[in-house]
Amino acid sequence: MTRALLPVLVLLLAGSLQAAEPLFETTCVFPIAPKNKPNYRIPAILQAPNGDLLIFAEKRNDGPGDVGNTDIVLKRSRDKGRTWSAEQVVLDDGDRVCADITVGLDRDTKKLWLFFVRDKKQFACMTSADSGATWQGPVSIHAQVTKPEWEKVVSARPDRASPSSKSHAAVWARGWHQRYGVGPDNAMIQLRSGAKAGRLIVPARHREDVGNGRLRSFAHCFYSDDHGAAWKLGGTVGVNTSECQLVEQANGDVMLISRDESSADSPANLRHRVAISRDGGETWGPLRRAEELITPRCHGAVERYDKRRLLFSSPASNLRREEHPYGRTNLTVRVSVDEGSVWGAGRTVWPHPSSYSDIAVLDDGTVALVYERGNKDSTHYWDELHYARFNLEWLTGGK
Repeated sequence: MTRALLPVLVLLLAGSLQAAEPLFETTCVFPIAPKNKPNYRIPAILQAPNGDLLIFAEKRNDGPGDVGNTDIVLKRSRDKGRTWSAEQVVLDDGDRVCADITVGLDRDTKKLWLFFVRDKKQFACMTSADSGATWQGPVSIHAQVTKPEWEKVVSARPDRASPSSKSHAAVWARGWHQRYGVGPDNAMIQLRSGAKAGRLIVPARHREDVGNGRLRSFAHCFYSDDHGAAWKLGGTVGVNTSECQLVEQANGDVMLISRDESSADSPANLRHRVAISRDGGETWGPLRRAEELITPRCHGAVERYDKRRLLFSSPASNLRREEHPYGRTNLTVRVSVDEGSVWGAGRTVWPHPSSYSDIAVLDDGTVALVYERGNKDSTHYWDELHYARFNLEWLTGGK
């Protein structure tokens, strides 16, 4: 090697080691509609096998509220979220409530899965073999993924379901027996390692009578070892768990992170709850509080970034004030470098009213985030669905 070439090689090496510039870009995907009808909620985000980015949402045609005529829709981006397609209807099931959108990809078959709950009572699913262009179903899987005794649980106060849609109030009060749920978000995982590699696992929830007609929420899961030809009920997690997501840990265990439904900890001492399964979701270990993951009682999303890091997003607030009566504010993305044992302080994406969110890691290493938010001067966290794309340099401040 000549001395003349040495400075050139040093410069090239220095350039290759230089960190990327921080990246953060954002756009509104589902803007607020006149009188908030329809209202778009509970987003899920997924990169399809063809590289397209898909955002799914509940289209609440009767306006904000958990009960009413709710369709499932999606929008598509072919440029990593800079522009979005027109709305595509995945399912219009009449005036039914089709809620708790939960999606995932089977890496082996390249099939997309979409799970939801009909009228809060029936687990169902749909599939797509062409990156979401067309969908097959819906198919009921309810009998496969529930216990008969769950069907017998009846609310002692059905009127307390508090339907938001007056047109559905009478039906809801008369027919409500049990609220089920699934996910939500991009929450189906497929195990990569161990004896159960290839297994599809979906997080869900149900309610049980814990005595004297008191209903409490329990997370559970269901799974398939034959690419969805049949589904089996997995283990139930501890009491006061609810909406949840899963992530496979480096050693092959499965970690579940759940919304906290504890009345004893409400409102200022709520934390997301964590449980570990060492058998692919068939049973779950004891619950622990994730002390860094403060929450106003809201769903959070977890996703693996790489072999070393996990990501988690949720409103990082447990305070209810006049300007934030629901406590859902300060949408934050955090990083863990120890498989979720400890979470960093993270970075705020939107400091104002914000709620449900979902994460996807794109094929170029950037992070895609979809989240509910309201105007900074509003108390509404449910008005719009926004999309953000950023890199680790932005998220960690270059650290």
